[in-house]
Amino acid sequence: MIYSLDLLAATFAMMTGFAASWIVFEIARSLGWREERLAELNGGVLRRGFDLVLAALVGPRVLLVNGFANWRGGAVSLPLYTVLALIAVGWSMCSGVVVLQAAFASGYFLA
Repeated sequence: MIYSLDLLAATFAMMTGFAASWIVFEIARSLGWREERLAELNGGVLRRGFDLVLAALVGPRVLLVNGFANWRGGAVSLPLYTVLALIAVGWSMCSGVVVLQAAFASGYFLA
């Protein structure tokens, strides 16, 4: 049996994931992530790890926005865009749970 509180918690986690994705993307974009002038900087393992974490957080936003633009342009069919949107929703739920757990573990919500 599915309870309404379970649906509410899943929706809250999904929205938190999308919000975190959008915020992280805008911060990374304003700091110049992936710009041509920074392309020659490898930075080693730390830079690659940072890029991986950043890409993991930004993924749902990139899937939705790029998929929608390609669907509007005719490069992607509607069923494929629907699959992309469902993957983005699942991905944002996972990242939303991570963000919420980090927030609760920080002790900020215990005061």
